[in-house]
Amino acid sequence: MFASLKEAVWGTAQRWFPDRQIYHRSDGQVRYFAISTGLQISVLFSAAILACWLCFTTASVAFHGRALAEKDREIYSTRASADRMIAEARASEATALSFMESRMEEFDRTAYEFQMRHETLRQLVAFAEQLSGQDMEPSPALDDGRVLMAATPADPTPREARDSLVSVAAMTDAPEDQISYLMGEQDNVLAQAEDATEARLENLRAVLRLTGLNIEDVIAEGRETEEQGGPFEPIAFTSVYSGGIELDAPFSSRINRIASRMLEVGELEAFTASGPFGEPISVPHRRTSPFGIRSDPFNHRPTMHRGLDFGAYRRAPIIATGPGEVIYAGWRSGYGRTVEIDHGYGFVTRYAHLHEIAVRRGDRVNRGQHIGGMGSTGRSTATHLHYEIWYNGSAIDPERLLRAGQYVQQG
Repeated sequence: MFASLKEAVWGTAQRWFPDRQIYHRSDGQVRYFAISTGLQISVLFSAAILACWLCFTTASVAFHGRALAEKDREIYSTRASADRMIAEARASEATALSFMESRMEEFDRTAYEFQMRHETLRQLVAFAEQLSGQDMEPSPALDDGRVLMAATPADPTPREARDSLVSVAAMTDAPEDQISYLMGEQDNVLAQAEDATEARLENLRAVLRLTGLNIEDVIAEGRETEEQGGPFEPIAFTSVYSGGIELDAPFSSRINRIASRMLEVGELEAFTASGPFGEPISVPHRRTSPFGIRSDPFNHRPTMHRGLDFGAYRRAPIIATGPGEVIYAGWRSGYGRTVEIDHGYGFVTRYAHLHEIAVRRGDRVNRGQHIGGMGSTGRSTATHLHYEIWYNGSAIDPERLLRAGQYVQQG
């Protein structure tokens, strides 16, 4: 059966692919090539296999190319998505860095402002410590018993710290909150300094008003006679940052206002420390003749008495009523043995009818320093001290400065 099948297939192949001969003639010679059925079948089979292989490879290449293109598209999409995410991440990073830089810059500015405020307060405190700071007696009363002014602030309730800031500082450790709290505390310090300075200034003004003098003119007189100088160093500061930030205007103006008040207090205290506010006798005494028009004790005619007369015992200690320089120590017509002291601010005191003189011209004396003994030299009826105060070349009533001196603590 197999043999018959083989013969049938082979017979069919011979009918389709019979043996063939190819003749070739060259140079008078004829040659031929025989192509058998088997060779033809082999060539056909090989061609079929080659064709199938070509079709397969072509289809495979086409399909693989499409897969590669799809893969490339996926890679491109993935790369684009990754680039977008990277760009977003970089933008987020730049935003975060910018925000952090702005916050750091804001914090640095706030911290620097706080540092400047603290330094300003430190200088303000140092400036206050340079003032003489004498204590005052209770505020003077008028003849009818009315009090001239309160020696301390009238507000019975002191300024309180800001509770919100205290609670915030207690609840959080955030630097901004802590700085805000400390700035609030600085404001409280300023408020207390302002209250104390205003109270001190008003007290001094009230006391010095008893002198009846124009205190501004007296202080201006003192400024003109003081040997001072040096560069101007303001108490408020400007930041050295390139941005040129400054302390906030309310704080600076408040500092300048308090510093001006302190400066005025210092000037008034310097005047109270230098002016002739003390009693001219260091022992119990009595006043025997006031300032003004009176009957002359010798000829009983009206005369101008330009000082106060004090009675005590012979050689009772006479003392300087304020610090200054002795500009005269000797005999003066009508006054007898006399001492004159220049206290600055346009004030000169004269001590007359002394029994003896304990100082010489050019000596520097302090308030309360012994300068002589009570006597009755010159035009005098009995042992007493004739005491005069001259202001810018004119005699003034010593009673006014003595009365004000009752409220100035003697140093």
